Formats: sequence, structure tokens, C-alpha cells
Amino acid sequence: MMKKIQRLKDFKTIGGELSKELVKYLEEEFFGLYEYLSNGEKVEDFILPSYQAMIILEKEEELNQLIQNSMELEFMEEDYLKEMVILRIGMRSWDDIQLFYYKK
Repeated sequence: MMKKIQRLKDFKTIGGELSKELVKYLEEEFFGLYEYLSNGEKVEDFILPSYQAMIILEKEEELNQLIQNSMELEFMEEDYLKEMVILRIGMRSWDDIQLFYYKK
């Protein structure tokens, strides 16, 4: 089942379900989005709109279903962490890019 991150406190929900290395990576991604998209609000108050939420794909079927819609695919890249490879996928959504992540 996919997980969605829209605000900082969402990391408390997923923290026990994902590896520390993956959570740290996703937090860095979130802070990058915060710096780019915030309008001066505190990071604790910042909420990504649903069409910009960070989505963590957990099953290969979810990944396959996502990339079947290649018309919306903006980019797909691999980020190499110490113990894993993360697919970082950008899909066009409402004239913007929504980020999806999949641990290979």
C-alpha cells in the first residue's frame, strides 16, 4: 500500500515502517520541497497539496502501474544510498511535478 507524505509530522507515522536510511533520504527531499514551495510558513505548518504529496510505492505492481502512464512521466532516476537504490520518479500533475519513490 502506498504511503503519502504531505507534512513533517507524516514522518512519525512512517518512521517505524521504513528503514532509517530511507526516512532520512525522504526527509531531505521534503525539506527541499519546503524550501522551494513554502511561502514563509514554519516547516511544522507547511503542507504539500495532495497533487504534490510525496508518494512512497511499496509494491512492484504499484510501480508498474505508475510508469504505464508514460505520457505523464517527466523523469525517472536512481539515487544510490549506502544500503539501497531508490527510484525517484516525477509525474506531471496539475502543471506541476509529483514525486514518487520506490526502493529497489
